[in-house]
Amino acid sequence: MLTRHATALALLAALSGCDEADSTAEADARVGSSCSTWRCGYNAAQINGESLSELNLKGLANADGVKVVGFVGPLNALGYKLSVVQDRFVATDGLLGTLSGSALIGSTIMIKLGSGLVVPVIIAGSESLPSWAAGAAPVTAYTLVYADPNAPLGQSNVCTGTLIDPLTAAVTLIGGETYNDVTKTVNPNMTDWVTLACAGAAGAKMKLMNYGPNSDFNGGGAPATVQQRQATLKMITADYCGDGVSYTATGTPLMWTNASGTVTPSPGWVEGEFEAAWDAHGARCLDTPRRPDLAARLHCARPTCAAGHLANAEWITENPANP
Repeated sequence: MLTRHATALALLAALSGCDEADSTAEADARVGSSCSTWRCGYNAAQINGESLSELNLKGLANADGVKVVGFVGPLNALGYKLSVVQDRFVATDGLLGTLSGSALIGSTIMIKLGSGLVVPVIIAGSESLPSWAAGAAPVTAYTLVYADPNAPLGQSNVCTGTLIDPLTAAVTLIGGETYNDVTKTVNPNMTDWVTLACAGAAGAKMKLMNYGPNSDFNGGGAPATVQQRQATLKMITADYCGDGVSYTATGTPLMWTNASGTVTPSPGWVEGEFEAAWDAHGARCLDTPRRPDLAARLHCARPTCAAGHLANAEWITENPANP
């Protein structure tokens, strides 16, 4: 006899072609008492409290008035233009030719804050992270630091919070798309804009799950749809009602499985109580919230989870029995 979780997995596996994605508190998946950097992570990218979560590479200001005002290549090489190609920094038109990856280490992005202060942000490192999705390509992460006289080492990583080593690679890029942290929705087709998603942020988790707008989701070169990405954001942030209100907190353990079966719980996890099924509008159904203390103020009604609610879901989630 199949458990409810196994039945749900069977239903989801049949839906591989389904067309259904910080100050925000976000869900976490972990084993034991440890929580890895990219599962829990840090706060949103910022300098002096001004947001770098989204930047326009043509110099337009973001909502905090922060903008890119220049770029200098490694060894103070001038003449370069910075772009983001396939979620990676690329510098072109300089004397040393096109630069990417480790060749960009030492480059400087000049950031003008809303206060008027211009801050050099240095690309201090890059590394490749394994995807959380079966068969997906690795994800590139960067170390971005700036001079900070108040920091113990004289510099800070743009990803703040519990970050101790400023040289940690803690930010990944999502080119051409931004995200509304208030409504937990996707802003697609944002030409010249790039999201800087710090480790642990919903956007970074979504990308590690291979749902990014520039990822090969279906194995044929096409990314996940906007609806699939939004369903992922709703699931990660526990936006049950679909209106942007989150009912979770950083460090909350969670088991997740997607419709295509490419993202599944980590080995060793034991399924517990079923939580919810998810689409682009939030929770299609809800059994046991991952944080009952927060869900006590839930302001919408959701049906309990039966097969009919699971059939068109992009994600199902469960509370692990052994967090």
